Amino acid sequence: MMKYCTESYYGTVDSLTTLLPEDDAATANWGSAWRMPTREEQDELREGCDWEWTKDYNGTGVAGRIGTSKTNGNTIFLPAAGYHRNGHLYRMGGYGFYWSSNLSTDTNAIAYILDGSDNIDWDNFSRRYGQSVRAVSGK
Repeated sequence: MMKYCTESYYGTVDSLTTLLPEDDAATANWGSAWRMPTREEQDELREGCDWEWTKDYNGTGVAGRIGTSKTNGNTIFLPAAGYHRNGHLYRMGGYGFYWSSNLSTDTNAIAYILDGSDNIDWDNFSRRYGQSVRAVSGK
């Protein structure tokens, strides 16, 4: 690994554990007003909403999780977009994984994801696979 390395087994240790703006997919695609959420921000979303699964969000035919805020009733939809690995898309319509901007504390080859499949919870996934990004506004 050339960057975000906390273990000498994988390369030169730089001890970075949170994405810098130049490596953030949301910032790269939508500009400096957007970024990937931290694990703490995703945890706030996870715990601050009541979640339910839908097979057909608002008649679109798209499956995923709907979160309804416990404080103000606002909703957020996390589509079950699947994940990308080795040039193929897997589990679309059944799984929704969303990158955080933080590496796993277990190993730097893994990053934290918000898993919106069976329930809203944490998981770790290899950094080389493609997951969805749910951007947040602000720095």
